[in-house]
Amino acid sequence: MLIISLSLFASLFYVLATGHVLSRLFHKEGPSQKLTIIFSTVAILSHMLVLVNSVFTQDGQDLSTINVALLTCWVIVVSVTTVSLKFPATLLLPVVYGFAAILLVASLFVPHHIVMKSLEVDIGLVVHISLSLLAYCVLIIATLYAVQFYFIDRRLKEKDLAIMHSHLPPLMQVESQLYQLLTVGTALLTLALLSGFVFLEGMFAKEFLHKTVLSLIAWCMFSAVTVGHHQFGWRGKSVVFAVLGASGIVTLAYFGSRFVQEVILGKF
Repeated sequence: MLIISLSLFASLFYVLATGHVLSRLFHKEGPSQKLTIIFSTVAILSHMLVLVNSVFTQDGQDLSTINVALLTCWVIVVSVTTVSLKFPATLLLPVVYGFAAILLVASLFVPHHIVMKSLEVDIGLVVHISLSLLAYCVLIIATLYAVQFYFIDRRLKEKDLAIMHSHLPPLMQVESQLYQLLTVGTALLTLALLSGFVFLEGMFAKEFLHKTVLSLIAWCMFSAVTVGHHQFGWRGKSVVFAVLGASGIVTLAYFGSRFVQEVILGKF
């Protein structure tokens, strides 16, 4: 009952934050940062309490797919909210807040499974999981920046006067931040894959083969875009779609099989 109440409470404040930002999306002064931070802080703290109570149970640590997704979402929300304190993120905030609200509500209808009775400390595994989670969060944020870049660029090419006087960030600033995030995210994904090959056994075992192959494909795509931009000046719509495709593949690698096994097939 506590988790249900906290999830709904967090979702409510995420929705309030989303509504406030969207209502002033094209306003010259933009949304009130103070009001946005109040709504988002309450939501983020409630979201954190949901995670604490959902993961740490009397029977063990519930590390089901939905809880990992909630944790990843929380890290992304905190990161984007923090960035918004210094740089305009008017387009990103309603996306991450809205998705967090939907995920929290959806988690109430998705079965959770206890998959670990006790936490056994394996330094190599901890390093690999930490790098993987961090890489995924950074790359997803980069993907959001890619979508923001595409939206602003398209509206500017259509000579939309509303965007000229809005609170949206300058296009060149968004592009610069996009490639900075892509570079960092690709580097982290590289380290995550290397740590997996060094510390883990069976990366190419049958049960893990699809994850490894999909992760390597996503790494190749992210690396190609990053190197292509820095060495050959690649940019524009094709880069955005490549980033979206790579993000979809890495999401499938991280969550696809576990979601099918735990939620659809009910196995754990």
